[in-house]
Amino acid sequence: MLTRDDDESYFELSPANFFEVSYEVPFLSGKNLPSLTSKEGKKFTLPSPDFLTGEETFASIGLGYNLEGIALRVEVQKPVERVFYPEIREGDSFEVFIDTRDLKTTGYATRFCHHFFFLPELVDGRKAGEITRFRGEESHPIADHNELSLKIHTTKKNYTLEIFIPSHCLYGFDPVEFDRIGFTYRINRPQEASQHFTVLSDEFKVEDQPSLWSSLTLKQSQTREHQ
Repeated sequence: MLTRDDDESYFELSPANFFEVSYEVPFLSGKNLPSLTSKEGKKFTLPSPDFLTGEETFASIGLGYNLEGIALRVEVQKPVERVFYPEIREGDSFEVFIDTRDLKTTGYATRFCHHFFFLPELVDGRKAGEITRFRGEESHPIADHNELSLKIHTTKKNYTLEIFIPSHCLYGFDPVEFDRIGFTYRINRPQEASQHFTVLSDEFKVEDQPSLWSSLTLKQSQTREHQ
C-alpha cells in the first residue's frame, strides 16, 4: 500500500498488472504429462510467475493440450496439511481458470469461462469440480465432477496432481478454429500465501477478471501443421 504524508491511502498494483503474459502450450499426445523435472516434461512447464507477482513459488505447473482436452500437472513442493470442501481456499487446493475464446472485453465471466478446482484428498465425495459463477444470461452447463480426471500422488514432503479436463467439459473449446485460450491459476495453502500465475487475489477477484488472465497459444503439432 502506498501512502502520502497526509495518510491518504492509494492502491498499489503488482508488476503483473502491467505486462501481458503470453505462452505457447505444446500439443500433447495422450492425457498425462511427464514429470516436470524430466527432459520431456520441461517443455510443458509454465514459466515461474514470481518475478511479476513477488510471491514465493512453491509449485511447478505443467500444461498441455490436444483435441480431447487440456492436461495439467501440479507439483507442489510442500506436504498436504488440510483439505476442505466446499471451503476449498481454506486448505490445500488448486484452482484453474480457463477462457476457451480468450475474450478480453468484459469484467465478468462469459459463457466461455471456466473455474475448476482440484483437491489433493477426497473430501465429502469430492476431489474436483467446476464452480464457475456467471452473470445474467451468460452461462454454460456446469461440468459433472465425475468427468474431471484427477490422479493424486502424495509423500510426506510434497504432492502431485495429474489433471485432465476433457473437451466436453470446456464450453467453446475448439483448438482448430480458436488457437488461443485465457488462463490463470491459484494454488492455496492453509494459513499461507497462495501462488498465482498472473492475477493476485488481494488485488482482484480472479474469477471475475478474465480480461486479466494470460493469453496462451495452442501450438499446433507438426503432423497437423503439414496436413
